[in-house]
Amino acid sequence: MGSGASKTAQSTARKFPTRAPGGAAVPPSSRPAAPRAAAPPPASARVPKASTTKDEAITTDGGDPDHMTSPDFSQRLRQMGVATPNPTLSNSSIATPASPAQGVSAQGPRYPVASQNQTLTVLQARQRLEEQIELQQENPATGRNFADVGTLRQALVMKGLGVPNTDIEKRLRLRNGVVARIESGGVISPLN
Repeated sequence: MGSGASKTAQSTARKFPTRAPGGAAVPPSSRPAAPRAAAPPPASARVPKASTTKDEAITTDGGDPDHMTSPDFSQRLRQMGVATPNPTLSNSSIATPASPAQGVSAQGPRYPVASQNQTLTVLQARQRLEEQIELQQENPATGRNFADVGTLRQALVMKGLGVPNTDIEKRLRLRNGVVARIESGGVISPLN
């Protein structure tokens, strides 16, 4: 498609400019002589040599670049040395136990009493509830004492429609008194 003139333009080689745009052409006779390239520095001056001694350049390079810090403060930090972390109760801890001179008993770490540990108390209560739910699921003939959210909603909707507690408990296979306990809280109400 199209005229033949545009097709010949595609086959011709493209010419790129020989100078930067905006620059004036300099006549060849008035060009200044090319500057002589500076001799490269010797190879020994370019590559730093490894050394086993600490000189002033290494000390200043490794120093604190913060000029606002007083030299006295830096000196006191150096005198104090590396901090020793307190040992933790983790089995993966790599901290060494403190020596008896530091005021820690040599008997080992002291764990909190299990009866006062809130996390352990919650986990034990959860385990007891899970065991009760498993027993309830194994013997469904006795009725359910625990109910999921869907069952609670159904019970509340039925109660709102005026269905007696005993009928709700029979239909939803709940133990006697479960619906009364749901109502006694006064907090739960169904959202439509």
